[in-house]
Amino acid sequence: MAQVISVVDLGTNTFQLLVAQALSVFPGIEILYQSQVPVTLGKGAMETGEIQPDAMERALRALVDFKAKAIEFGSKPEQIMCIGTSIIRRASNAHAFMSKIEEMGMCAQIISGLEEADLIYQGIVRSLPQPWEKRSLVMDIGGGSVEFILFEGARVEFKISLEVGGLRLLSLFHVQGIYEKEVNAELDLFIERELAPILEACARFRPEILIGAAGAFETLWDLEHAAELERKIPPSESLNIIQFYAQKAIVENCSFENRKNIPGMRAFRAGILPYANALIAVVLRKTGISELRVSSFSLKEGYWFSQQVQG
Repeated sequence: MAQVISVVDLGTNTFQLLVAQALSVFPGIEILYQSQVPVTLGKGAMETGEIQPDAMERALRALVDFKAKAIEFGSKPEQIMCIGTSIIRRASNAHAFMSKIEEMGMCAQIISGLEEADLIYQGIVRSLPQPWEKRSLVMDIGGGSVEFILFEGARVEFKISLEVGGLRLLSLFHVQGIYEKEVNAELDLFIERELAPILEACARFRPEILIGAAGAFETLWDLEHAAELERKIPPSESLNIIQFYAQKAIVENCSFENRKNIPGMRAFRAGILPYANALIAVVLRKTGISELRVSSFSLKEGYWFSQQVQG
């Protein structure tokens, strides 16, 4: 029987669980179970630099449920790896939090931004139609950071992790705790400035397509396919760039409560989606990219694949 390995992405906004075993055919993974919970671990920590007690409580409660599910589908506790990313890299009490995870019998690891980008790339490339030869820009929008990878074929040209995730932008550009379109001009200027390193790399590399990894990009897919009941997102698929701009306008011009009720919207994404859309729009505008794609594989799949290679 194939070994069942589980991976938990301890995101700044969302915790995600993957339980999977190896397959002999491409892409080489059989997903047995996956789930995501809006923990908002970064709430309060963005401003204080410390994971707040209520956020830690939400996180540990989610991990109890994740552990039970992973075991139910065949993982042993020591085969559950919990990966700490942006807010855990920065929080002063991160190691105390990770120690609590290890006390639960699971493994815990904090990775750097560049390690995160590497793992995202390893996940993304296995979701794409093969062979994949287009010069590509991968963008993974987290709550705290955004990872970018420029690649062509099997060659990575450039990678970087920037602290401009959706929850971080919300903490900087909110109006009484929520998004209002009056911040757009200031928000776009800030994003352009913070994305300068990747925009300069794109000017040299000239990617043909933007591939969005999971998260906000999955929500864009959900919005585009809201009328198609019960359709599950594939490992990778094209997004309609015209519809992206249309949905961006809709999201910006409605209240938070109405935004949560847009067909296809995941309620826990409604708060940060306007900021994610702003990030995507700046990248598209500044690079001239006119083709958009989503991959449902990202960090957790990349880590899972890395463990198969090591094994």
